[in-house]
Amino acid sequence: MLSSSSNYKVRTSFVLLLAFSLLAGLASCGYKLASEAPSVIGDGSKTLKIKNVDHPTMHAWLPYEIRSALRDEINARHMARWVDSGPADFEIEIKVLSYTMREWMRSELDYSMLWTANLRLEAIVYRGADNVEIWRSGPMSYNDIVENPEEKGAAGDLIVQLVRRIVDKLRYTF
Repeated sequence: MLSSSSNYKVRTSFVLLLAFSLLAGLASCGYKLASEAPSVIGDGSKTLKIKNVDHPTMHAWLPYEIRSALRDEINARHMARWVDSGPADFEIEIKVLSYTMREWMRSELDYSMLWTANLRLEAIVYRGADNVEIWRSGPMSYNDIVENPEEKGAAGDLIVQLVRRIVDKLRYTF
């Protein structure tokens, strides 16, 4: 008869063997990590540039911040080779649908203030050769409660988070 310690070791070994078998089975079925899956813009060998950042706001800094965040995210994920000018395999247009910041809560005890910041964007990808739209993200938004009343500082985190969501959606073609 097995002791409780030996019985535990046998169960643990069985569970580990079962988990390894499942992982090996999934790998042989063609499953890939999301970072290895091709995106709408290919496998990372194509070129991409920003066609335009359309923004109806009064914030002159907003297009630059969006361009920078998008370029950094695409490069970090190796989804495409970034070009700033000239011909490209794909061009992406970003439409800023809205950016708002409003006072949310004021604390009389510690004289602090919280603000709600909301950013709505839409991304459209065009084929560079013939300017045909091949993908559209649809309107996407991100909001947060921030302590910084300076709009540019508050928008930084919103832009990064929303660009990540757009690039995630661009990656998952299903």
